[in-house]
Amino acid sequence: MFLHLGNGISVRTKDVIAIHDYALFQKGTGSEFLKHEQAAGRLENTLPLEIRQDEEAKKSLIITDKKTYLSAISPWTLKRRSQMVYDTMDMEKDAAPLAVSESFTE
Repeated sequence: MFLHLGNGISVRTKDVIAIHDYALFQKGTGSEFLKHEQAAGRLENTLPLEIRQDEEAKKSLIITDKKTYLSAISPWTLKRRSQMVYDTMDMEKDAAPLAVSESFTE
């Protein structure tokens, strides 16, 4: 399954290591991490061009095994979306045996 980060960028949910609030990375060791990722060419800004430099528009930081992404979508929304994928898969697994057992009882 895929997680949409905004502006046409999606990542595989199994590749996501962490989803953080961008505010945690504006100062201190967090900002050092961002500088390191940018210098290594692993930082990708998914914000639309017109707001790409706007610090207020950056809401979340998504860390994968190969890249780190900046997104205008809140970390809570991204978390909820990623959980919806797995909840839906669980519901489908739970529903399949139920449908089979009902057909045998009728």
